[in-house]
Amino acid sequence: TLTEFRNESRVLKEISSLEASETFDSFTVIALGADDLPIADSIKSKAKVCRIRLLTRKLPKSAFFQLFKFIEFMFKCLLMVRKEKAQVVNIHTLALLPLGWLLKKLFKVKLVYDAHELETEKNGLNGFRQRISKYIESLFIRSCDLIIVVGENIADWYANAYKIERPLVVKNSPRFRLQAKKNLFRERLGILPNQKILLYQGGLMKGRGVQLILDAFKERKDSHVVAVFMGYGDLTTEVEQAAKNHQNIFYFPAVSPNVVLDYTASADIGISLIENTCLSYYFCMPNKLFEYAMAGIPVIVSDMKEMAEAVQAADFGVVLTEYSVEALNEAVDRLAERDLTELSNNAYQFAQGQAWEQQERVMLEGYQRMLA
Repeated sequence: TLTEFRNESRVLKEISSLEASETFDSFTVIALGADDLPIADSIKSKAKVCRIRLLTRKLPKSAFFQLFKFIEFMFKCLLMVRKEKAQVVNIHTLALLPLGWLLKKLFKVKLVYDAHELETEKNGLNGFRQRISKYIESLFIRSCDLIIVVGENIADWYANAYKIERPLVVKNSPRFRLQAKKNLFRERLGILPNQKILLYQGGLMKGRGVQLILDAFKERKDSHVVAVFMGYGDLTTEVEQAAKNHQNIFYFPAVSPNVVLDYTASADIGISLIENTCLSYYFCMPNKLFEYAMAGIPVIVSDMKEMAEAVQAADFGVVLTEYSVEALNEAVDRLAERDLTELSNNAYQFAQGQAWEQQERVMLEGYQRMLA
């Protein structure tokens, strides 16, 4: 991976599942080094992370110097894979797919391409960089022994774009746990029992509908429904300011992943308004959607294909077909006036059916077929 491996929940879940199934004897994660992280670290009984500290790291960040950093990283990866005598190499980003191909050729390893999103259609990727990305992916993807993606529509896209066998779909859902209803926001923020809580959970940044939610609640004439923003990001100050000026808007700092579902279960409605800024977002299935469902709260979601299809099929919320203040407030009112018990039960069922316990079965079967 080209990250520093600080909190890679998907990779950790995959390792745990493969370790429990005794598919492999050991696991080594190769990541980028950082001054505040150890070079070697144990993450599971049979798994470790090895971080590569680049001698070229302090070079400028222009494309020319980034190439030198990339070459150094690839060379050190080659040495490490040879030392570990790997059986399978799992690539988690398109940038490293050429390295995966080289490792396969040199060391006769099986190659897994585990794309965490639609890699060539990511937000902000365009022009020359996008053309190069598409060329690299098309050149090396057929060399993969197993391709894993995070959504049904992404799997269809890959199959159609490259005329390959449909990739395996392993959604990035959390492990299932029964989550009792809580009342933490009312206790901590002084929200009244008769007020319904709409929760925005996650990064407070552009492209996530934060501004639309703020604008909508600023225009509401009553406080029968209040908005709670839990998270942090570039728009934190703006949310905090709105909370000071409006009685129906609240800000709550991000909490530890260990307790996040207790807070999620303290809301009545969840909201996820990913904006359609790229095809990868259009096909996305945000982790927060699974968290809302596991907490048994109905949702309002934007009309992104994968997310909208899931919510409509399982019937646990409303899809916002028009991206406007009026449409959002209408959706909020529609949900707030309903008895949410049935939608809540539907959310629980969706969460159980899509939980990691179901996803890991698909993943393990894929690995077993590859290794047979």
